[in-house]
Amino acid sequence: MFFCYIPNFQRYFLHRTHVKSLPKIDTFIETSVSTKRPIPVSVLREEIVSTYPYWATRELLMNAIMHRDYDSNSPIQFYEYDNRIEIQNPGGLYGKVSPENFPNVSDYRIPFIAEAMKVLGYVNRFSRGVYRVQKELKENGNGEAHFDFSLRTAFRVVENISKKYFEEGFGADTPENTQEHLEDRENAQKTPRKNPENTQKTPRNVQNEIIELIRLNPLITRRELEALLNRTPDSIKYHLSQLTKKGFIKREGSDRAGKWIIIE
Repeated sequence: MFFCYIPNFQRYFLHRTHVKSLPKIDTFIETSVSTKRPIPVSVLREEIVSTYPYWATRELLMNAIMHRDYDSNSPIQFYEYDNRIEIQNPGGLYGKVSPENFPNVSDYRIPFIAEAMKVLGYVNRFSRGVYRVQKELKENGNGEAHFDFSLRTAFRVVENISKKYFEEGFGADTPENTQEHLEDRENAQKTPRKNPENTQKTPRNVQNEIIELIRLNPLITRRELEALLNRTPDSIKYHLSQLTKKGFIKREGSDRAGKWIIIE
């Protein structure tokens, strides 16, 4: 019988596993969880709002990975409901941390994982991440995250969906967001008004204009679209993404030498 002893095997195994999985988790939060859209702030300015802000949501999930009890067979649970996200990791508050001093005091079950994740940029400066999370959630319209300390062998956090994201009927199945209402609103905008400079375009109108500009010039760039439509880079990026997802347009070739194709 042959035995092979590897010093710090658990440390090596956890390190290799995290290096492979953390980038995928990061991408998952950004592309599948944090749905974004622009909302008008003024006639010439828009603000990008997410259902769940990318950085704050990523920080909460990365904290669950960092603070979990790796002696437990229970997995980290990430549930997305219609109105909230729940993240739960095995292992409650650890060491010096208690419900009374959280989040002002930090302690770590496996310090080298905490240090590695900090160096790699997956968690914020120790003891400061929660404050930034709460600030970002409030600014995005989610309200503060709720931390549940009642579970003895687990730690749970609840992040509510952004109310700001669903303002003005966007993103929800409301009368203001139905096809009929959008058509009525589009027709109404074609009617001359006393103050046309105060009229704000709907996302549908912006996307129609993008399609027409692409039809005239398939080689048009994002910067040219921004200038012609008087939109922010994030706004143009969002509308191009939506048109691509809906199957109206597609990109052929590289960003520099490629062109847009309208799918009839």
